[in-house]
Amino acid sequence: MSWLFGKRSLSPEDKFADEMKVLAQSMAGFKAERIDGFRLRLEPPGGSPIVMNLRNIFLEAQQLTGEARAARLRTAVLAMAPPPRPETWDQAAPKLMPAVRSVSWLAATPGPKPINKSLLPFLHLMCAVDSEHALSYVTHDDLDKWGASEARAFETASANLAASSVQVGRAGQIAIVMGPDGYTSSWLATPSKLYRIASDVAPEVVAVAASRDSLVLVDVADGRATQKVMEEELKSYQEAPRQLSPVPYRVTATGVEVWDPPRNHPARPLVDRAQAVLANIEYNQQRSILDERLSKAGEDVYVASHSLSGLPDGSVWSWAVWVKQVTNGLLPQVDVVVMGDNDHKDNRFGVKWADVIRLASDSLVLESAFDPPRWRYRAWPPTPTVAALRSIAVPLPPTP
Repeated sequence: MSWLFGKRSLSPEDKFADEMKVLAQSMAGFKAERIDGFRLRLEPPGGSPIVMNLRNIFLEAQQLTGEARAARLRTAVLAMAPPPRPETWDQAAPKLMPAVRSVSWLAATPGPKPINKSLLPFLHLMCAVDSEHALSYVTHDDLDKWGASEARAFETASANLAASSVQVGRAGQIAIVMGPDGYTSSWLATPSKLYRIASDVAPEVVAVAASRDSLVLVDVADGRATQKVMEEELKSYQEAPRQLSPVPYRVTATGVEVWDPPRNHPARPLVDRAQAVLANIEYNQQRSILDERLSKAGEDVYVASHSLSGLPDGSVWSWAVWVKQVTNGLLPQVDVVVMGDNDHKDNRFGVKWADVIRLASDSLVLESAFDPPRWRYRAWPPTPTVAALRSIAVPLPPTP
């Protein structure tokens, strides 16, 4: 009934944003105001404005109560005012740590992009400067100032993490790596140390890092345990505020790689599903970012969705639509491309990705600027090509 008195009912997000605004003002002396996209614009005393995204901390705070929640919010505010950056390599080197992040996280990062390199599909490795309440990321400007190379920065960061102590909890053939805070998943970037940890579990182990702050190891010879971990970690990934990957990675002495279990392994369907879900979330995060940026730039581009459909055997099928009427479109890599004509919607058909690339490559251009990759098209393929594609069409499962 608050509308009777001219007051609007506040959503949980509104209340949280107001709470964080007051906290930022009282704790750190920020001038704070709400801006679109569930964010705060913070202006530190004597400094340049910064933007605080609230979504992740809001989701994390929902899982906490009492002092634990209050401490998490204080830490989030303090993290927005990191200490001065190191001026020299000698100051920086002891503070460097490896940071594994998703490609969508990297794409959404404002300002100068951190130095980064591909680690695994949909995952990149960054180099963080660690401090008590926050971490920032090394940029090329930092390296120029320090007189250091990317290779040296990454090598030093990995060595720092490898030299730190690690706690591991055990439950049968499952091991849970605990910490350090903010870098638990970063053990994926220290293969020699992770391999020693994994060797205490079993001769062949896979690792799953569903979120930035989790890492689970399991013996792949134990099919039931592997299946259980995959089910739980896929669920954790889908619910995590700071998603990383639900995909299991095989741990070796020289690195980690996507695990390719035998077709008869009990966890095989879950591995395939995890890879499909990761691609789906990363591609659609990318689509949201591109839609916003292209709209602001005044560019009319159709960024196709990456969609999933379930099959009768419990597996999933990824698909995207190549629209006949679109003259500037971007396709994600999927299992099947649906050739769609908006004027004849009952006449659509699906073609496997490899066949589309083989037969219609003249109509598609790989755009190297996008990660994950997208292919641009400017027109419908020529009539003979469409006929050739239709001749090898695959049945379309029900789609939402």
